[in-house]
Amino acid sequence: MTATARATPEHRLTLHRARSAAYVGDLETASALLAELDPGGDGPHPGEPGADAFDLRARVRAQRGEYGAADEDWARVLALRPGDPDAVAGRATLARLAAGRRVRPVYTPARAVALLAAALLVASTTAVVWVGTDRGEATGDPAAAGLRREVATLRAERDARAAAEARQREAGAAAAARHRERLTAVASAFAGLPGVRVEQRSADVRLVFTSGVFASSTELTPAAGPVLAAVGRRLRTLEVVTTVVGHTVAVPGGRTSGGSVVGYGRAQVAARELAVASGRPLAQFALVSAEQSEGPFPDARRNRTVTILLRPE
Repeated sequence: MTATARATPEHRLTLHRARSAAYVGDLETASALLAELDPGGDGPHPGEPGADAFDLRARVRAQRGEYGAADEDWARVLALRPGDPDAVAGRATLARLAAGRRVRPVYTPARAVALLAAALLVASTTAVVWVGTDRGEATGDPAAAGLRREVATLRAERDARAAAEARQREAGAAAAARHRERLTAVASAFAGLPGVRVEQRSADVRLVFTSGVFASSTELTPAAGPVLAAVGRRLRTLEVVTTVVGHTVAVPGGRTSGGSVVGYGRAQVAARELAVASGRPLAQFALVSAEQSEGPFPDARRNRTVTILLRPE
């Protein structure tokens, strides 16, 4: 009785699964499955893995950088199949690496053996999988037929994941494009408005008043009221979340973080002006105080102001 005939169906199926895992690059699963092949193997003695299992494990170990263990497995292959060309080639490569010689000048020794092992694994796995599959279809070998189905399932799952990821990327790109278009529309609504600088950013549109809005504390300058009213009128037709940010002038020796009561009060005053002009309830305006050091201008006079953040709903 041949070694292959002595192998149990469970042994052959586990070996097929290990090949499938290695074929798709899952070395951890392949190693775990190969570790299960001790009982019922196809070696010359009961309880031993056969040459195919040792050969596959040698390739997996070589890819994982376990060169000593890979060499031992290829030695076992040669003990079971004297002169096996893949085992001879694998051991020769490992011997050259151990001697400190590069397999190819452009790669490090570790990279060279990994590439060789990967190439041998893919070539061997492809041949075993598909030749074995064809033979299984011709002879009715249930293990080979099961492998064909398993490989087909793995490929279908891989293709399905790739298609789902592509759809997600397309949906994300489409959503980002729509968001940019809405931001552009919001920015365009305020383009050319005197006294206002429009800044389109990645998440929102910021309106910065080019002159100081407050004369002192929370008292509006004479020019600020009409500008705020003009902004409010343009808000009427826009579906945006509006945040009014109050700014203050940093005082030498004073706080430079945590916001301030004055900043929040300025946001309240400006929001009331915007609510009246836009016809929107005051409660629809979010109010915050900026850090004292986060004024939009380098000079103190213009930093007695507010900025307005507009985010499409």
